[in-house]
This record gives sequence, structure tokens and C-alpha cells, in this order.
Amino acid sequence: MPFRFRLLVYVLFISCISGFLSAQQVNNNSTDFKGEWFIGFGAGPRIYFADHARQLNLSDRISGGADLYVGKWMSPLIAIRAGGSFQTLKGATQQSSGSHGIDTDKPYYIPEHWLWRQKFDAWHLYGDMLFNASNLFAGINEDRFWTLTPFVGLGYMSTWDQPKAQEISLNIGLMNSLRLSSSVDLNIDIRGAMVKERFHGNDVGSRPNDGVLSVNLGVTYRFGGSGKSKPVYVHYEPYFPDPPSLHEPVIERVVEKITEWKDVASDVLILFQIGQSTLSRDARVQIGFLARLMHEYPESQYIISGYADEGTGNPDLNDRLSSARAERVKDCLIGEFGISPTRLKTVAVGGIENRYYNDPSLSRSVIIRPDKS
Repeated sequence: MPFRFRLLVYVLFISCISGFLSAQQVNNNSTDFKGEWFIGFGAGPRIYFADHARQLNLSDRISGGADLYVGKWMSPLIAIRAGGSFQTLKGATQQSSGSHGIDTDKPYYIPEHWLWRQKFDAWHLYGDMLFNASNLFAGINEDRFWTLTPFVGLGYMSTWDQPKAQEISLNIGLMNSLRLSSSVDLNIDIRGAMVKERFHGNDVGSRPNDGVLSVNLGVTYRFGGSGKSKPVYVHYEPYFPDPPSLHEPVIERVVEKITEWKDVASDVLILFQIGQSTLSRDARVQIGFLARLMHEYPESQYIISGYADEGTGNPDLNDRLSSARAERVKDCLIGEFGISPTRLKTVAVGGIENRYYNDPSLSRSVIIRPDKS
């Protein structure tokens, strides 16, 4: 096996393993994430790269094909999918015997060689691992309009025409997704597939491998999860136990001395995992305790300030991340605990230096404080 082929296999294997580990980590940190399924279809041009295909005009090499696939987002960063394509491929060969799709009545002449045109049908089954680069580098945003998703994978390609040829394929590509609605994307899917040179029936050339470049325009329908939809909260009635009867008289005397809500409201710190804006369950419990106080004092107003760790990410990413965190807390107060949005104001502070105990994890936060202005 040529060195470049082995190197690509190693890179593919390492990418899949690292992607799986990253997916596990994100899943462990994102307690609200529910992986969604997706199904898609696309069609578009193909160009076949082989030893003699480059001696044809580009217009003589373009063919067509179509893809159908299904997959699942395992985390906001990682997805897997399986699919298949049917395609027509065009090329050229010196060997009329043993090659596919040869029309010996119409040889394509080049001064130094006689070449026969090739045109044959093939099918391709593949499995991919997808990496949401937009979420990885620009912060998780469930409403992003344009998403870039590189992918790598393995496949199995076979010809319909005789003599049959079957080869394992290595695949790499980039999917561009434009969000049309909460469940539908418009996609431009660019895929490069590499197979051994013998696939097109000519194994005497100087190229060790052949390739197929495909560009598909299609749509993807997403369903069955919350990975790319509005935040889905678990609606429940929080349980707040009453104070023990032993302390009730003390509490009553304290409350009697309090005349304004702002004297009892204190700042609440909500923490987030690095690079995320997903609320954990314990954070939502803290928000629930504050919401009970807010219901007891309906005239109270609050400022929700979002922060990010200045030491990680660039300023633009930290601005977006701090804004997303503040909005997520606001959405929780409104959607889960029934607080009026007119009582809440959000502020995106961006990245800050270590504020508490020189610990950067405490800067990845939202602080909810009374608005005493």
C-alpha cells in the first residue's frame, strides 16, 4: 500500500477516534442536548480523476449523480451519517479490454497515444463523521443561518457495468448548510472520494489512485431532537420545601422588618462549561429559587449579565458566547418559570479576566442581580 494511502488511513482513523471522544465530552457537559436525526437528498455534477482523464477536455469529464443519506447529531459538534449515491463517471483509458464503458467505435485521439473514452455507471455506499466547525470555532448557536461542516469517512464503490470493479473508498468533504426553517436546510455538499487506480480498469498508469469529486445541491430535514431548534425546557413545578417550623417565627420577624424587595434580593452566579451556553440542571435549580423570590416581589427588575473567559477564545467569540449565555438564562426564567420579559434586561460583557479566586472557570458565567436604578 503506498505511503500516501496509508497516511490518509491513519489520519482518518485518528480523526474518527478524536471526534468520538469529543462527542462524549460534549454530551457529558450538555445535559439538555438531545441528538436529532436528519435525512437528506442531493444531486449535482461529478468529475472523475484518473491517469488519462486529465487529457480530456473538462466538458468531456463532467457527469452527474445523486445522493440519499440519513444521520444523527450525537452532540452540537459531532454527527454520523450513512448514505449512498448513484453516479455516471467519464474518463479515458489506453486499455480497451478490461475497462468499463468503452466505445471502440469512437476512440479519442491524442498525438502521443490512442485513448478510448469511458462512460460507466457506479454506485457508492459510505459512512461519514461530520464536525460542526461553525459551532466549534464561533460558539454554539442553534439559530445560525450558515454552517460549515467538514466530514471524513469510508465507503464502498462498485461499477454497474461489466467487467465489475469494487473498491474501498476514502472520503473527505465539506457541507455548507443554509438554514431555511427550524427543520429544513439547503445544502451544498462537496465530496472527494479516493479509490485504487484499478477501479476504472486501467492499472498501468502513473497514478496510484483515482478520485471522484462530487458537488451536490440538496435539502436536509431534521427531526426528533433539540440539537438545532429553539431551547426545549422541561416544564415542571419546582419543589421548594417550606422552612422547618422551628425557624418560621424567626423568618416572619425578619420579613416584617423588610420594606423593599431590593433589600432581600442577592446576586446569583450561574456557571457554564467552556465554549457552551447550555444550562445544567443545578443551574436551573438556582434560577428556580430566584424565580420564586421574583414572584413574591412582582415589582422587582433584574439585570442578567453574561460573561466569558478572556483567556480562551477571541473577543468576537467571547462577545457572542456571553450574549448567548445571558439569553439562555432569560429564556429559562420566561419559559420555565413564568417571569415577564419586561422585568428582565440582558447585558453581554464579553471576555473578562479571572474574577473569583483566580479561577477562569468562574468567569464562564451569568450573574443575575437586582436592577436598583
